[in-house]
Amino acid sequence: MDPVTTTPSDRLQAIADDLAATEQRIADTLAIVAESAAELRRQYRAADKRRGGPGSADARKYALGSTLVMVGLDGISDTALLGLFAHPERMARWMTTAIAAGAGPMIGDIISSIFADPTRLAWCDQWGRILQWRRRKALYDQEVERFLKTGPIDPKASWRTQPISIGQAGLVATLCELLAVPGPDLKNRGEAFEWLRLHNGNPTYWCEPSLPPNLEDDNG
Repeated sequence: MDPVTTTPSDRLQAIADDLAATEQRIADTLAIVAESAAELRRQYRAADKRRGGPGSADARKYALGSTLVMVGLDGISDTALLGLFAHPERMARWMTTAIAAGAGPMIGDIISSIFADPTRLAWCDQWGRILQWRRRKALYDQEVERFLKTGPIDPKASWRTQPISIGQAGLVATLCELLAVPGPDLKNRGEAFEWLRLHNGNPTYWCEPSLPPNLEDDNG
């Protein structure tokens, strides 16, 4: 495209086209990058003593986070941001609309404008919550589902009195963060088992959200 004749509208359309073209690739990647239970347990065990040297995963995450801060995304919910990034075609349309309305110049300003609509924010937040929790599915299945599949759960089983496992503690902490609830006072493995089962089973938190009526017009 000739840079001399390129208009702002042309550039916006090019951005929208590029983002839309990545939707399937991102969807394939998100489908869903579920960690193994062993790896999730290792991550939770190492969380309080993790050190990131040059080139480490932690260092890369820190660098990426610093970049996001520099473009104005530091005050935006990471959960809602994940939900938005997971839908690049819709994000492109919303960004185009926000820019046309004067949002900018940084991407953080544009996304803040998108999230100024509480229905958009709630929709993205719900998707982000779902995607983050699905990533822990393998560990949840191992800590909860395998007990349920073996038959009736004995309320007096000896395992219930054992200390909370590393996997359970990590899952509880993750759910507390995702659901914005205070950390529970769980005394043993049985109490943690019941708490996890209850909170994972609440459809309010885990149903994939449809677009609210006032956002359906964005489908065009």
